[in-house]
Amino acid sequence: MTTISSSGSSSGASGSTSGSALKQEIERYAAANPKSAAMHERAKESLPGGDSRNSIWWKPFPIYVARGDGSMMTDLDGNERVDFISNMTTLILGHRHPDVIKAVEAQVDRGLSYPAPSELVVEWAELIVGRVPSVEKVRFVNSGTEATLNAIRAARAFTGRQKIVKCEGGYHGAHDDVAVSVDPGFDKAGDELAPESVRDYEGVPDKSLDHTIVIPYNNPAAAEAIIRANGSEVAAVIVEPVIGRLGMLPAQPEFLQALRDVTRELGIVLIFDEVISLRISPGGSQEYFGITPDMTAMGKIIGGGLPVGAFGGKSEIMALFDPDSEAGPRVKHAGTFNGNPMTAAAGIATLRNMTPELYDQIAELGEDLRSKLRNVIAEREAPMGVTGIASLFSLQFTTVQIVDYRSLESADKTLAAHMFIGMLNEGFALSTQCAGNISAVITPEQVDGFVAAFSSVLERAGYG
Repeated sequence: MTTISSSGSSSGASGSTSGSALKQEIERYAAANPKSAAMHERAKESLPGGDSRNSIWWKPFPIYVARGDGSMMTDLDGNERVDFISNMTTLILGHRHPDVIKAVEAQVDRGLSYPAPSELVVEWAELIVGRVPSVEKVRFVNSGTEATLNAIRAARAFTGRQKIVKCEGGYHGAHDDVAVSVDPGFDKAGDELAPESVRDYEGVPDKSLDHTIVIPYNNPAAAEAIIRANGSEVAAVIVEPVIGRLGMLPAQPEFLQALRDVTRELGIVLIFDEVISLRISPGGSQEYFGITPDMTAMGKIIGGGLPVGAFGGKSEIMALFDPDSEAGPRVKHAGTFNGNPMTAAAGIATLRNMTPELYDQIAELGEDLRSKLRNVIAEREAPMGVTGIASLFSLQFTTVQIVDYRSLESADKTLAAHMFIGMLNEGFALSTQCAGNISAVITPEQVDGFVAAFSSVLERAGYG
């Protein structure tokens, strides 16, 4: 079941979160995690800010994980937490699944990597081609960033055009042309129906702003008008069918269909970024929505917990990479660890375990969680909502119905920070944006525990 938003009313609320309440939550967190605090101070001596991955850094310091097992993580201080983020949706079978561990250990005995392909990479590719509707041929990389980069490069080579179109608020990795309007200031974002292209951070070149056109999410008419106005220059439209940074927000089917129709008409390559959304059904969101793109970027679950990315699509597009063609590959693509046997082994074990029944199981538990969270929000009259689809969910800190990036303008960042730290204090791990997911090892009892903890944190934030 697709869910856009369900929000509680702020009228009549018994209180609201405050800086002092957040300070108390942080003090409780710091007192419970002294070894992580010390490790973070050590980390700052060799890493800028003690960090090598911004998405898992937070104030006053992140927890340092010592072990993951099943649905649980244990930090350096011995604190156990139920893992509701699964390394940003990656560990769909949980930590240390026995079949994944067995497959990796078996491959260790055969070698960590080779200067030639292995049988495993063929089996891995066959599994993906057999599941994902748009993928007739596939190539492997080592991150979602590389996957979207190569898909866009292929689209440019295939069409002979240079510009791309992306959605405001959409994250497609860390390469230049997609580091545009991911999280723009609302004062810089321009008209909501014709968003400005805003660099996401320093170092993104001016050319990326010229080459990357931005459209609003879930607005078919506005998106189509922008694409048509630039159609002769556009190589690709790239879109997340479930947009992660907006709170695991699913696209409205009519929006995806409009993108499919206009790109097909104008000879533009439609790319689905399914790095996150591949987990909502065996064939990803394209199977779920019944809309097939020209290319798909993948990652996370297909590697079983090891570094991974992949991109694939129509045979005529993927033929650009064919080294066996008469003239050789039109687009060159190499990488020391592409299709490496360790990741292939873990990926195969994971995909073989992910049966249609298991997808249904975690989707049903995800719907149960979202429903129970909405009930608590209504009971406590908190100014919040919940978004998500299948096994994905996110807390929203506004009563506005979330449909696109601009919907987040009124979000209460203090309440969001309180909820994130508060849930860690209660023994539950979310992303820093308070998004999460259900893995195959999460139990109904843990879902109920999560809901009870959420209610407790809301009470401490002033919503009694």
